[in-house]
Amino acid sequence: MDDNWCSAGFRRGLRRVGSRCSDELLAPDAVDRSGPHPVNGVASFKARAAGVRAAFGDIDVGLDERVIGDGSIAWRWSLNGMHVGFFAGVAATGRRVTLRGVNFQGVADGKVTEHWTLVDVAGAVQALKVG
Repeated sequence: MDDNWCSAGFRRGLRRVGSRCSDELLAPDAVDRSGPHPVNGVASFKARAAGVRAAFGDIDVGLDERVIGDGSIAWRWSLNGMHVGFFAGVAATGRRVTLRGVNFQGVADGKVTEHWTLVDVAGAVQALKVG
């Protein structure tokens, strides 16, 4: 795994926020450890991406920083979008908002095998309510 793999994966995966690229980048039995209980398979990733697309329109995702290790990657990202649907208890406001987060991923044979996401939901909700 090198910087070119990470950059290409980022462009394919995040710029589209999910969709069929999940199949290209994720191992079929990838484990999503972001929630209270681990979930196996690509379906949880696709469901989360669909939720993001339903809540935000005109999405632009930036890769703010990444650290590449032997079989792992950590990256800090920001997602800018128009709040067009229900998100974290807040109905659509039509405001632009930025979500910030970090992902940690285990990678083998060019595919993500494990995934953890931490997102500053509270910061985004505060911005939506104040903005």
